[in-house]
Amino acid sequence: GMASELGLLPCLAVLALARALAATYAHITDCDESYNYWEPMHYLLFGEGFQTWEYSPVYAIRSYAYLLPHGAVANLAYIFTNDKLFAFFATRAALALFCAYSEAVFIQGINAAFHSRLVSIATLIILAASTGMFISAPAFLPSAAAMCLVMQAFGYWFQGQFKAAVGFIAASTLIAWPFSAALGIPIALHTLYARGLFRFVAFGLLWLIVILAPLVLIDTYYYGRPVVAPLNIVLYNVLSGDTSSQLYGTEPWYYYLLNLSLNFNIALPLALLLPLAVLILSRADSSKFAYLLYTSPLWIWLGIFILQPHKEERFMFPAYPLVALAAAVSLDALHTVVAAIRPLRKAARPLVTLLLLVFVALSASRTALLVKGYHAPLDVYAKLPAGPATVCVGKEWHRFPTSFFLPTGTTLQYLRSEFRGQLPAKYTAQHGTSVAPPHFNDMNREEMSRYVELGACDYVVDLEAAPTEFEPRFDEQGWTKVFCAPFLNAAATKLPDRALLLPGRDKHLVFSNYCLYKAPPQGA
Repeated sequence: GMASELGLLPCLAVLALARALAATYAHITDCDESYNYWEPMHYLLFGEGFQTWEYSPVYAIRSYAYLLPHGAVANLAYIFTNDKLFAFFATRAALALFCAYSEAVFIQGINAAFHSRLVSIATLIILAASTGMFISAPAFLPSAAAMCLVMQAFGYWFQGQFKAAVGFIAASTLIAWPFSAALGIPIALHTLYARGLFRFVAFGLLWLIVILAPLVLIDTYYYGRPVVAPLNIVLYNVLSGDTSSQLYGTEPWYYYLLNLSLNFNIALPLALLLPLAVLILSRADSSKFAYLLYTSPLWIWLGIFILQPHKEERFMFPAYPLVALAAAVSLDALHTVVAAIRPLRKAARPLVTLLLLVFVALSASRTALLVKGYHAPLDVYAKLPAGPATVCVGKEWHRFPTSFFLPTGTTLQYLRSEFRGQLPAKYTAQHGTSVAPPHFNDMNREEMSRYVELGACDYVVDLEAAPTEFEPRFDEQGWTKVFCAPFLNAAATKLPDRALLLPGRDKHLVFSNYCLYKAPPQGA
């Protein structure tokens, strides 16, 4: 009954704790997050930062409107502390807590639609503990924002609040990530069926005007010409779908299944058994259809993205909450089956509890490996002494966390490494968002203007590895180590230790040094 429902506040308490840990300890998993979101926001706040070709007014396929709310949080934190690193972590904390709230709304919807305390509690536990949510909730990425906004859309949809559900899908599509509209297809069809064509169109138009008008005004202001960023993103992806795969690599069809199994371990097979589970859970014929309808976005998402040749972990973020829900429904079905077999009836609850405990243990092990193995770049950049200074980076350019880690007066420069693609460039100090910068292309061609000579550097950040022609060992060239942190050498670490941090197996982990080097004294 109502008394046993999982309320908003208990959910929020559990999730806020889990998300605060993520905001504090998660590393930045994708250089797209650093360069396409943290850097332009750093430029808006401090007048310097890196610009990618996507933000060149020539292409304009990113929205400054998406950056502004995050910038407001960072700015407030900076005003109070005068500390850029604090502003960075405060922004992440705000993102993670917004996600915790979205997850709590999602679970309120699950209460209403599934009428099962087990489904609600299992969803809460899977969300709170999963490595996938640990990575995505604090991430400053449109796909992570889409995940949180879509969770709210589902929460309201499950409660029959169609106007709000359509609104959150619209917000996710227009502000965060246009492709998240695919998750709204079942909501759109259900709204059409339940509210009729007129209301559906009215809801859609209302949200379109309310959200798109300020969006276009903000981007037009920053780019200095009329820009509808979501439209540009879609056009670029549709018109150049082939080129992006050629430029940025393709992955086999099972890439997402491998990735989801790392992020959701045993919850993934449980989620994939969902259609079978729904057949078992015959509470009423109508609920069978409702369960299939409410979980259908998962299959739509997997179907669309498995078919795309270019695959990235972040593209799966919006489906993570649905994996948790689908796994929870399967656990409920398992409980129903076991409880219906008289000799096993007493084992039903312990079995579900055991499976959830195994999930939590495997997730904690995976999350701990990520923190222990890959947190080094954040630790190393945080050790930079007060500026002014020039810090250089070669092959490790893609693990530069963000200029929020650079002390005031310290700049980052690139050394040429074996990488032969296009690196980001510095924003022009004045009117940088609307000036068409030189030396940009959308073909990922190397731009030589990005590099400096080693003599221009006061410090270098690098990962120790076998030297090559363009990637020397700096300690062998007279540079001194200021600070080093261990970084997991995944290629040299065998499974299972590459995937999970297992007690008593530390000797099986192979680490390399991630170091900050100081230049040799002049004239030495």
